[in-house]
Amino acid sequence: EAVRHKFGELNPWCTNVSTDTYGVGVWKTIRALWPKLEGNLQKRVGDGKRIKFWKDAWKEQSPLMEIFPDLFIVSNNPDGTIYDMWSAQGWNLFFRRLLNDWEIDRVADLLNRIDDFNGTTAEPDTLRWKHNIDGQFSVKRVYKMEERVQCRGQPKIWRNLWNSPSPTKVKCFTWLVVKRACLTQEVLKKKGAIIVSRCFLCNETNETNSHLFLHCTFTAQLWSLFLNITKTSWTMPEHTADLLSCWMKRGGSKSQKKWWRIIPQCIWWTVWRERNGRCYEDRSNSIQKVKWNCIISFYFWCKEVGLEDIDQFVDILRSL
Repeated sequence: EAVRHKFGELNPWCTNVSTDTYGVGVWKTIRALWPKLEGNLQKRVGDGKRIKFWKDAWKEQSPLMEIFPDLFIVSNNPDGTIYDMWSAQGWNLFFRRLLNDWEIDRVADLLNRIDDFNGTTAEPDTLRWKHNIDGQFSVKRVYKMEERVQCRGQPKIWRNLWNSPSPTKVKCFTWLVVKRACLTQEVLKKKGAIIVSRCFLCNETNETNSHLFLHCTFTAQLWSLFLNITKTSWTMPEHTADLLSCWMKRGGSKSQKKWWRIIPQCIWWTVWRERNGRCYEDRSNSIQKVKWNCIISFYFWCKEVGLEDIDQFVDILRSL
């Protein structure tokens, strides 16, 4: 009741959307899942007080208002519930005017579709989960269903990312970068923060996802570090997702691909740490120091897949 009072009621099953421009309230997060959840639910009629006759999909896959739009627009009670429209004698369908002959045929078609309705009961209306015989909802069942869908439709770049030898926190950070969800100043402004956006690395333009991780003159020197070693000619794409997709297609042999795939993660992680140091700790490193930090991170992550010594590490840089 407190949640309904605060946000207002969209329908008997859900509240209105939160209009706050920022914040991560618990209910705001839960409410954001409703559109995805609603399509997997089936309304089961009890007393009929919570299910709208025309606007809810209680009999067909679609609401009756979409199947019979011509009858809906002349209905005398378009927002009526099943409780309002049903009596012991049957359906009480009232219209705002006398029906034409062809509209009477449509009413007959409508009544034929809902002819097997057995009437209301004393039990309240309920929602049932479509994907189980018992209709019971559980987080575990939803998770397993989503897991199957994600695994079946997962792009190759994500499989390569999650299977890479970099630390888990770096993989998660890379995922945020590619999804453009990393908290750059661009994202913070969209969330309602009032800031004057500027890139902390080059001080030349606004800080956006694409600029910070791809096109910044400071970041470009890290990309050049690896591209020059491999003698690779490269035109930087517009977005990080495009870069990761193209990057995965290179790398030579199967063993070399493991190391090649680490490079974007290593660069982005190094850039983000340097950016945060300048933003929050008022410290900055020279480009030589940042390059060295990037190489060191790359070395230790490569070591996770069997790199034994620095000589082999140098050989890998030459063979990427």
